[in-house]
Amino acid sequence: MRREPRVSGFGFRVSGFEFAVCASSKLPTPNSELETRNRSAWPILLCALAVAGCPRPPDPPGPPPASMAFVPMPSEASPSVTIRVAFDAGSADDPAGLEGIAQMAVRLVVEGGTETMSYPELVRRLFPLAAEMDWQADRDQTVVVARVHRDLLEEFYPVFLEVLTRPRMAAADFERLRAASISELEADLKASDDEELGKEALQAFIYEGHPYGHPPVGTRAGLDAMTVEAVRAHRARTLCAGRATVGVAGGYPERFAERLEADLRAGLPRECAARAPLPPPPAFEGRRVLIVEKPGNRATAISIGFPIDVRRDHPDYPALALATVWFGQHRQFVGRLMREIREERGFNYGDYAYCEHFRQAGRTRFPEVNVSRRRQMFSIWIRPLRPDHARFVLRLAMREHERFVTAGLPPEELDAVRTFALGYFNLYRQTESRRLGFAIDDRFHGLDRPFLDGLMDAWPSVTADQVRSAVARALTADHVKIAIVAPDGEALADEIASDSPSPMTYETPKAPEILAEDAEIEAYPLRIPRDAIRVIPVAEIFAR
Repeated sequence: MRREPRVSGFGFRVSGFEFAVCASSKLPTPNSELETRNRSAWPILLCALAVAGCPRPPDPPGPPPASMAFVPMPSEASPSVTIRVAFDAGSADDPAGLEGIAQMAVRLVVEGGTETMSYPELVRRLFPLAAEMDWQADRDQTVVVARVHRDLLEEFYPVFLEVLTRPRMAAADFERLRAASISELEADLKASDDEELGKEALQAFIYEGHPYGHPPVGTRAGLDAMTVEAVRAHRARTLCAGRATVGVAGGYPERFAERLEADLRAGLPRECAARAPLPPPPAFEGRRVLIVEKPGNRATAISIGFPIDVRRDHPDYPALALATVWFGQHRQFVGRLMREIREERGFNYGDYAYCEHFRQAGRTRFPEVNVSRRRQMFSIWIRPLRPDHARFVLRLAMREHERFVTAGLPPEELDAVRTFALGYFNLYRQTESRRLGFAIDDRFHGLDRPFLDGLMDAWPSVTADQVRSAVARALTADHVKIAIVAPDGEALADEIASDSPSPMTYETPKAPEILAEDAEIEAYPLRIPRDAIRVIPVAEIFAR
């Protein structure tokens, strides 16, 4: 789940009085990720001061870990040091009935204090160091990220090490953070974020009965059933040395990388549970719809997708990625969907497509790192629009997608898209932390060279025929799942199933060619029978 709209972890900055602690509140749109963390810090800190738990004994010694990958990226000119500890663990590892325990485990490690410091004491210890420390959990990866000025590394490092290797994991902190996670699920995701709810509903729909079938925050039943003892045990089994890839970048001193590696090898839990093989997603046929009904909603959000076999290590990935840039690059008007739905017709704020799981990094336009997955999906994101426009826009998007699957990227637009992508994708690695994250992801995918370098080398010679072939092999317009968050689910379901025309009228004049195309779109056959459409109340989704 996207985490930037809420406060989490803790962070500090030298310039200005900015810091953050535990999280549960929804915030106005910030100008930076650290600004996001700042706005609710004081009231949450006062709550945290009242819940200092008791330290627990250290983990008993065990056999040395089987493996721990290490990624050093020194830079003598850098004024800062960034550490990323990514674990091959995520919500796909949640046991049945304890959905959300992977996220709770890392949250309790980072936001629960240490054996020698309660969480409020930890916050006070870090404040003068102007350090940042945060966490992120997804389906297959969990990461802890820290950043500090190089001059303060020696003072910060023992604190960082204690957080990772000797977390407090106390009952009082668990109860506090479980309440925060329940609020994130019920108040944030289900009640006030239709965009994210639609995307998570799509994944639950695609991966029904699969380890990917619930959001990282978990389900209400899973969170209610959780105990601190279960979280401690899950942390020991999964956030362990044998599942860790440790990266350090920036201006760290000589031999610090070796010291970090040795300390984490010795200090992280050693008895890792073997990771269960990930089953394929459940097979389905035809076009199917899940409508999450939210009565009184004044907007409708649409997400469209299906599983694919192409990952970053697949030979078709460069061509498919370039085609997806043309079809729906995130928050860029180069995308066909963005031009047709927003720019030409003004239906909503944005419309994008992705050839792999995409999580937006903070408030940037770029993808988050360390959210890699063992299995991938292709998806289309139609941002919220007026309910009376929903059926027409669904038709428009599905018609564009069907054309895309059939024809790929138009040859006459290939060179312009290629030029854009070669420049734009280089911006993905503009920060030290992102470069380090991409290097860790390269290991996850088993790549023998940097993922972005591979795209830069492949794209100049990709042909329109190669793009069309890659799209045709990977994508489908016939076997698709659609998740919709809408105010009147039953009525929308009947309208979709009827396949009756959905003529469009506009409040402002449109060009004749747009109106002529609309006449075709309004009659485009969705081919979705009523028994392929399911309507559920919002209260029931992610309940168990």
